[in-house]
Amino acid sequence: MKIRFKLISVVVILIAIMATTLSGSVLAGSTAKTLSTNYTLVNFGTLDADVTVSYMKDDGTAWTALPGNTEFTIPANFGMNQVRQYFDTSLTPGQGSVVVSSSQPLGAIVQIQARNQTPTQGAYTGYSEGSNLFYVPLAAKNRTTASGFANSQIVVQNTDDFDFTATIDLYSGTTLSYSKLTPTLKPGQSFYYDLANETEGNLASGWIGSAVVTGGNSGTVAVVANFFTGADAMQTFNAFPAESVGPNWVIPLFFSRLPNGLSTVVTVQNLSGGTLAAGAVSLSCTRDKTGTPLDSFTITNPAAIASNSSYSFNPVVDTVLFPTGNWGGSCQLDAGAGDVVVIVQLRYVGVTNQGAAAYEAISESGTAGKTMVVPLIAKRLPNGFASVVTIQNMDMDKVGGQSASVTLTYKPSFNLSECPLASCDINHDGFVTDLDKIIVGPLIIPPASSIQRNHRLPSGAENAENTLPENWQGSLMVVSTTSNINGFVQLTNYLNAVGDTFMAHDIFVLP
Repeated sequence: MKIRFKLISVVVILIAIMATTLSGSVLAGSTAKTLSTNYTLVNFGTLDADVTVSYMKDDGTAWTALPGNTEFTIPANFGMNQVRQYFDTSLTPGQGSVVVSSSQPLGAIVQIQARNQTPTQGAYTGYSEGSNLFYVPLAAKNRTTASGFANSQIVVQNTDDFDFTATIDLYSGTTLSYSKLTPTLKPGQSFYYDLANETEGNLASGWIGSAVVTGGNSGTVAVVANFFTGADAMQTFNAFPAESVGPNWVIPLFFSRLPNGLSTVVTVQNLSGGTLAAGAVSLSCTRDKTGTPLDSFTITNPAAIASNSSYSFNPVVDTVLFPTGNWGGSCQLDAGAGDVVVIVQLRYVGVTNQGAAAYEAISESGTAGKTMVVPLIAKRLPNGFASVVTIQNMDMDKVGGQSASVTLTYKPSFNLSECPLASCDINHDGFVTDLDKIIVGPLIIPPASSIQRNHRLPSGAENAENTLPENWQGSLMVVSTTSNINGFVQLTNYLNAVGDTFMAHDIFVLP
């Protein structure tokens, strides 16, 4: 999805699960893990950003945090700052929300983690504004799957300046299964709805479908969903505001049965108001490199998709329509005249590492721009944390389109505990400043194609970003001199072989 930014005094809305403890089996809740968060802010402005943060528990009461986490400054021109809730000794265990106010426009990402346990991880982007209506394409309650029980949490935050209740309507196809009314929410307050805890009389185990969230009295909300499978896997994604629906979407990265078990599932929800006939939705994919027998393919939905229903293009179970395996590239989804929303799931299947991540497909009619920003980049940190960036050329005309010529600017964190002198003092003057930026490119991306910059890989490997030292951390700005660009980010751990250490989120595009 796209984030619309105000140019001055932006208020960034975050939803965060902080130091949350959920006990019992999966049947008593979506997860038995203890979850914590951190969030990263990036400054889009040309001046240093003066930032004020307020924390609120989910019961609407104030939540006390350390002073350094409530007021701070972020350097200008894509400087960044990380705030870690699990190190904040003033925050009492619980769950709630955050509102960030700034003198400059900001972007934000949030990581959700099960720390000091078998890993579970997810990530999403913060909201700069809310909407009265949101769509969640995929939700489940105690649903048996090949990866274990599937369950959903839907988190709703009041982004307006008055109190109201919100409604969460759960649909199975065209059928309204259940309507959940939130308590009255104060401005900034969040409601955490765990479908696994809903009574059987209201919503039966085995249910799977979608959700529609509406703010009462025309109030605006922000919505994030966690989709759990099994004991460890969690896929976190932003819900889609009504303003973002459309017929054409881009999937920057698609895999079909890689040798390491990674595959991509594309789930499309029909919001056209009518049935989408068989063959009405096409998924057209282009390989990220040539030299194989199958450089592109196009498939369509084999059966009709009813209004409000979802269909998943899934290479794991569909071995007829999809390539035989070890295929990677980018795709375009075309629903003709039908409005849809689309999420993308990345799943390791049939291997020890059952990691999973999700991100929102990119609407072709959304905010366009030649500058994209990634708040958090990491190159092979000692704890195993590393990022992978996919950059998509948004000119989708494969025949007559224009290649994107892009230049990447990596700006280090000025916090030496995050970006130490040994790795980040590029000019060797004894300080880490803006002068230590690393510039890569220009790189060329063909029309309707994407490239990866893989910070998991050691220097010398393909797409490893060799000029970026190991143990480097900061932000990334990508500028195209030709066509518009977009993309998404994977946050991973290259050392951990168990649990779910896989997260993904969309990036920010500046007009």
